[in-house]
Amino acid sequence: MSLALLLPLAGHAGTDEVTISAAQVAALGVRLVAPQPAAEAGGLRFPARVSLPATAERAVVAPLAGTIETLQVGIGDAVRAGQPLATLFSADLGSLKASHLQLQAAERLARADRDRDAALFADGIIAARRMDETRSRHAVAAAQLAESSQRLKLAGAAAGEGGVGSALTLRAPQDGVVLARSAGIGERVEAGAPLFRIARLDRLLLEVQVPVDAAAALAVGDRLAVQGRGATAQATARVIAIGVDAGAGTQSVQLRAELEAAGGGLRPGQIVEVEVRRAAADGWSLPASAVVGEAGGSRVYLRTATGFRAVPVTVDGHGDGRSIVHGALRASDQVAASAVIAIKGAFAGHGGGE
Repeated sequence: MSLALLLPLAGHAGTDEVTISAAQVAALGVRLVAPQPAAEAGGLRFPARVSLPATAERAVVAPLAGTIETLQVGIGDAVRAGQPLATLFSADLGSLKASHLQLQAAERLARADRDRDAALFADGIIAARRMDETRSRHAVAAAQLAESSQRLKLAGAAAGEGGVGSALTLRAPQDGVVLARSAGIGERVEAGAPLFRIARLDRLLLEVQVPVDAAAALAVGDRLAVQGRGATAQATARVIAIGVDAGAGTQSVQLRAELEAAGGGLRPGQIVEVEVRRAAADGWSLPASAVVGEAGGSRVYLRTATGFRAVPVTVDGHGDGRSIVHGALRASDQVAASAVIAIKGAFAGHGGGE
């Protein structure tokens, strides 16, 4: 059935109201819905990912190339700072320790020469030039020994620890839980290879992708409710940051929120759904299909005794197939939620008086 036959009494372009009979409304298949107060309808819903703060995670890497000899912990184990995690056999460690012992001996000898020449110089037996040379040799030896001590420290071995052995104990850098282990017993690893991930789980975050128009209505400090998927009914989060960059493909920004009450049983990496609860008294929840976007703004079509009236609205956000809007609506109103394109065409003058 053509729009011209359905809407013979439609108003012309630029009008705020068109005349459409009840029979024509039925023929068009217009579905009417009542605006629902946003506070009663709940808020907008978005998918979210549970994550850890950047400061909560620490990586344990292989300080030297070698082979994993033993493992003391597995994924999911709770560890304390300084607790042994694994033993690494590294021939490079033996070389470092042997070189360090040689440098220790050289520094002791240079120090003894310096102290002897200092006494001779004080008695006027040797010249100042020889004293300066002896001091310089000791300064070089001391610098080389300090550099060797630093290399051993970076390798995770204290100077003089364990003689010249090649076994190195890897220890936990902080209290936490082992999230990942990248090597097994007998595996060869290179220097700098990540072996363990250890994280504190006392603080969890949510990473939420929010459409740009919905993000504009949110603010730091807003609260989110976590829905289902293993979370307790009391799981809530507080918004701590709202991104500024809209993804080119998604046109959404990332919102970060901090979970309260230890996360309500959630785990890092878990996908959940969050709801933004809104309490604005003048906010209304409508099916997204009821809202028509135009160059001059958004509007909905309100049923009147003789047809429909266009009511301008401000869209506060979208989610779960619905839109949150602000406008001159009442709970007793009836708004078109389908066939809105046909009604929009009537407002544009298609079929009016033709």
